[in-house]
Amino acid sequence: MIGVVGINHETSPLDVRGQLSFNAGEIQLFFEFLKDRLNIFEAVLVSTCNRTEMYFSLDKSCSHFVSDNLVSYILDFKRIEESDLFKFYNFSGSGAVRHLFEVASGLDSMVLGENQILGQLKEAYKISIGLNMSGSIMSRLFHKAFQAGKRVRSETDINKGASSVSYAAVELTHKVFTSLDGHPVLLVGAGEAGDLVLQSLKERGSRQIQIINRTYARAESLAEKYSANALSYDKIEEALEACDIVVTSTAADKPIILKSTIERIMKKRKHKMLLLIDLSVPRNIEDSIRSMKDVFLFNLDDLQEVVAFNYSKRNSSVKKAHIIIEGLVDEFESWLSGLKLSPTIDQLNDKLSSLVDRELDNVQGNVSEEEYQFLEHFSSRLHKKYLGLIVKNLKQLSDNGRHVEYIDLVNNLFDLKTSERSIVEEIMSSREKN
Repeated sequence: MIGVVGINHETSPLDVRGQLSFNAGEIQLFFEFLKDRLNIFEAVLVSTCNRTEMYFSLDKSCSHFVSDNLVSYILDFKRIEESDLFKFYNFSGSGAVRHLFEVASGLDSMVLGENQILGQLKEAYKISIGLNMSGSIMSRLFHKAFQAGKRVRSETDINKGASSVSYAAVELTHKVFTSLDGHPVLLVGAGEAGDLVLQSLKERGSRQIQIINRTYARAESLAEKYSANALSYDKIEEALEACDIVVTSTAADKPIILKSTIERIMKKRKHKMLLLIDLSVPRNIEDSIRSMKDVFLFNLDDLQEVVAFNYSKRNSSVKKAHIIIEGLVDEFESWLSGLKLSPTIDQLNDKLSSLVDRELDNVQGNVSEEEYQFLEHFSSRLHKKYLGLIVKNLKQLSDNGRHVEYIDLVNNLFDLKTSERSIVEEIMSSREKN
């Protein structure tokens, strides 16, 4: 059984997600913490600024127990008291597989189709491998997820065009300035929207970033995250003069950048082009600045129009992405179901081999060497033909392992013992042999 438990940008605000963030060292400690509490053999923990999710594989018989208790263990590990603020979701079976593929494809991202999540999933999977927490099932699952992410991005236009106001803001900067390198950026406000803007700016090549916030400690924290410079609030006019791109995102109830200020600094800049992007509600920048020469101002209304236009263009891409994902979910589920057949097929092969060997032993002393070799060859062919016939019919009847009642029927019919072993036990056994 595949399962996932987690939170993301749709269920929890940034402050809550921040409390549940895991670094590589904490992931290792958490897996060790779990081994004493849950029967999880394979797991991958994904932790980004937008989500914390744990994907796992386990015996079906204990899947509900794990899903119900994993949330408590995560909060316990993080030393957080349970609260309504922590809104976890959980999926199992094909629902969990589909969720991962949608995450990898950018369908579950704050920015539709964004590319960064694919690299983050690969890093999480790499950590799991290093901790010996990724076996055959997680390996197959995540490689299918990477395949889903690549196919959706290459076969659709899902990641073309702005799909959030923060991303739209960065797209505008790229259209005004062909290259962001060499054009200093000022972010006023260090909240979630500003964080997303900086993330996209860094991806687009921005290197000179200044951050100003009423609370200097918050500006300093965000600056450290993006290798930027934090400035005190009283330096805002100096920063406006030095930067070509200004993004505001604060909770101020009135404009903090006035036309008179921009008129003053534009003279000092010798009317060098200035791009102002206001992501705030109420507005942080006086709208009358729009009339100024060499100054471009965009507010939330402008950006939302861009987002709505691009999103409507990509509706067909989203539908196509879901079709691609459903095909890959079916492929993975078919492979996973096939694992249920392997123990029965192996045991049946052993049973038939044992019967053939016993009968050959009974006749060996009563026939010539030549006759024995003939019987040995004949029995081997008969063994393969009957085994192949049984396996073929078993796969058809059980829909490649999806209907376990047919597998149980064969187990009982031939007195096989595999029904007592879980898939996980089979995988662990094969790992020990290797």
